[in-house]
Amino acid sequence: MKTAIKIISIWVLLLIGSLSYAGTWFDGFSGETLDQSWKGDTENFFVADNMLNGRNAHPIQLLPLRFIEVGDDWDNYIVECRINVFMENLLVCTKGAIILRHNGNDGYVFALHVATKTVEVFRLSDGEMLLSKTKPLELKKWYLAKAELNGENMAFYLDNELVGQIKDNRSLFGSVGLAVQDALVVYYDDFTITGPNVDDHGISAVKVHDKIPITWASLKNLVK
Repeated sequence: MKTAIKIISIWVLLLIGSLSYAGTWFDGFSGETLDQSWKGDTENFFVADNMLNGRNAHPIQLLPLRFIEVGDDWDNYIVECRINVFMENLLVCTKGAIILRHNGNDGYVFALHVATKTVEVFRLSDGEMLLSKTKPLELKKWYLAKAELNGENMAFYLDNELVGQIKDNRSLFGSVGLAVQDALVVYYDDFTITGPNVDDHGISAVKVHDKIPITWASLKNLVK
């Protein structure tokens, strides 16, 4: 028993050491209010039932993308978030998305476009489509969206499966965010950014998907 715990302790220390070069910004949306670090269209987002809820809907109009964001000059990082487009509005442009390297008018949108069943990456400034792949996206289903950014090279994943890669140097740094468009309800959870210039935030409360904290007690249970 003690030997097993010692082995796990060494493994955890090695893991922490391997990640020491990078900071991690995490939000599991487990509180009652939106963390004050978020800025932007905060009227379109609120925390409830341990999830972030996004809403951007009108009975007859197609509304523009609304988003909240954190950070200012982050450049190279890995960002991931679980997204569930739960309830459409007009089912014309229904999407939940991650905003990348938002700087002034520039930046990138990594979107789950449920209405057209496509995963898309486009520029925020001019809407130019940089990547579009057909995927059997469904309403009321959770997906893990992940992007890896390194200079002009960007890779995009859905449920840990590579969707595609692009090269673009229009925007090389900026804030990171979450977006909603033409939807009554989009859920977000386990938003995580890791990179050399990323500030540590919320990492003491990093949780797995069922909201159970990873603690020394849970590690000990693994070897009982």
